[in-house]
Amino acid sequence: MFQDTVRDLLASALTMEHLRSGTPAELWGQLAETGVFALLTREEDGGLGLGYTDLALIFEEFGRALVPAPIAAAIVAGGAIARFGTPEQRAQLLPGHGEGALRLSSAFAETVATVPAAMTLTARPTDAGWTVTGSKILVPDAAAADKLLVALRFGDDLGLALVEPSRAGVTLREQDTLDLTARYHEVIFDHVTLTAGDIVGGRPDPAAVVACFDAAAAVAALQMTGMAARTLDEAVTYVGQRKQFDRVIGSFQAIKHRCADMAVAVDACRSAAYYAAWALDEAAPDERARAVSMAKSWCGDNARFTCNQAIQLHGGIGFTWELGLHLFLRRIKCEEASFGDADWHRERVIGATLRSMELAG
Repeated sequence: MFQDTVRDLLASALTMEHLRSGTPAELWGQLAETGVFALLTREEDGGLGLGYTDLALIFEEFGRALVPAPIAAAIVAGGAIARFGTPEQRAQLLPGHGEGALRLSSAFAETVATVPAAMTLTARPTDAGWTVTGSKILVPDAAAADKLLVALRFGDDLGLALVEPSRAGVTLREQDTLDLTARYHEVIFDHVTLTAGDIVGGRPDPAAVVACFDAAAAVAALQMTGMAARTLDEAVTYVGQRKQFDRVIGSFQAIKHRCADMAVAVDACRSAAYYAAWALDEAAPDERARAVSMAKSWCGDNARFTCNQAIQLHGGIGFTWELGLHLFLRRIKCEEASFGDADWHRERVIGATLRSMELAG
């Protein structure tokens, strides 16, 4: 029922015309009214106390409707605060986040890294706390955020810090990307001061960074599943209407085979992505990492395959601005590259498998 509610809302609030001309400003508030921002917040903190397993249905709908990336980034950031934040941080931030009044965004990617182990942005200790100089790239709509959840190093340890885009020393530069449905910014830190109160949980916690990274990667897989499902539906509808030689082209065996391959790819994406969502809530860290990486690599490859097939099945109009399938392909390409590409995630699965074999042997 929740999934149907969100789908109906997005069908009317985020049409293809909106995607081409700009996301309606009221969408954030409309989604907040459904409760999606409060799902990961515990009941004692004023939320619904659910998990990513429940959100899987919603994130797939986000992909189907091409909901702009800042909304998913805000939900993931809120989930990290709900799980790892201090009582003061949860009390200060989560009520406003759940109501849609406080906007969060996450800053992970760097020019040389999209995965935690390769991050180089470092907080240097000072008498007052720490100071940060460097940058993050491709931060979803950082200009509209009230707080940025920034992954960075504190010496040898990774940690998450909350920084306002308006803080002294922080500057933003809008970036051009393939994704035309949202704004992205480079966030530049020039001797920005951090205190212990800015660090999620009060101290650096590498496990929090990896858990947040895995959550964002799984959310990307779920959204790519939704995009693949939407483009499959668009293709099946079109081949059931388009006629050639006085027959609908969907009756031709070659077209049927393509649609069948697309349907198999989408179903497999859904299985992998939903298992990853379950693993975020229930599995041990090693199994969570394996499930997330399998989903991220598989869903990226197959969402791109499905979207490419949908464009080809539409023939000459498949590439046109008016049809809008290119918006899905653009977004899929961005999601593929974010939070570790397919090659990195496959290597992660192989590494985890080899380690488990060594322990078993």
